[in-house]
Amino acid sequence: MSATLSTIEKQIDVARAPGHGPDVFINTSSSWRPGARGIFGGFAIAQSLRAAQQTARDEFVAHSLHGSFVFAGTSDDSILYHVERIRDGKGFCTRSVRAVQAKKPIFICTVSFARAGSSGTAGKELQHFPPMPCNVPKPDDTYKDTNELQLPFVNSSVGIVDDSRQGRSEDKRIHQWIKACGPLSPSADSQIQQAALAFMSDSYFLVGVPHSHEVWHFVDTPISEFYPSPHGPSTPTEAHVAIRRPHLECPGAKPGRGEQTVSMMVSLDHTMYFHNVEDLQVDEWVLSEVQSSWAGNGRGIVQQRMWTKDGKLAATCIQEGIIRLKHDSQKPSHL
Repeated sequence: MSATLSTIEKQIDVARAPGHGPDVFINTSSSWRPGARGIFGGFAIAQSLRAAQQTARDEFVAHSLHGSFVFAGTSDDSILYHVERIRDGKGFCTRSVRAVQAKKPIFICTVSFARAGSSGTAGKELQHFPPMPCNVPKPDDTYKDTNELQLPFVNSSVGIVDDSRQGRSEDKRIHQWIKACGPLSPSADSQIQQAALAFMSDSYFLVGVPHSHEVWHFVDTPISEFYPSPHGPSTPTEAHVAIRRPHLECPGAKPGRGEQTVSMMVSLDHTMYFHNVEDLQVDEWVLSEVQSSWAGNGRGIVQQRMWTKDGKLAATCIQEGIIRLKHDSQKPSHL
């Protein structure tokens, strides 16, 4: 592996696994910051995508990924990515990927590809996408990440905004800027850009469910909640409410009277649609907007839109997960 690779490039890298067949791949680095309940989900998502990409022809670009988390992974063992070539057509191809650890699948997904530049409409096609929110301040371009902690990416939180002003959880939007700690290597092509974005897309995602209810405390703080700084380089706004991070602001602090605590938060699935891949540069700031449309029966759903700094929609993501709250007499829940 080249020493010029950035941290996130090392995290998403896979290589063919000798002795396991031509379409089986293996991770080449240990998972960044393993969590209490397993590895960071973005690790399996991005590496599954990279494995699938290496079995598709060069002219094909991934346009969607649909995955399910089956078992918690561990950073102690390697992960084998078994790719099945479901379809190879003229304009589209499909791959199925099983991420296997200790002989059991920890993540399974389907990746769909389309031939780049082939709309099939003789130069005419329908186009639209939502504009980047105008009430989010641009990140500070003078911010320089020294990456002393060897982080794969850095977050810059803006906060929560409620455009309806009704205080409903489903109307709230959570904004943050995110970018890979880079720069990426000169050899990083659009496939690497996609996989790196997939890695980052699982950061600060499902946590949007409890935060839309103003629940800030966790029994096991999720990986996405560990930031180099509790504030980052973002500029506060009058429209946004700051996101509380008690574990960073006052480590060891207990919830106040009447405050709730998340006892378990586990992702069940992850879907991602890629747009405008040719404009994506993950080592430049990307704006993420997270919104939760539904929560109930111990689960919640979140949607995420990700724009390039120039306002091009780069990806749309959806995730469902388990959200359980802790009662005073309740021990932490487990699956």
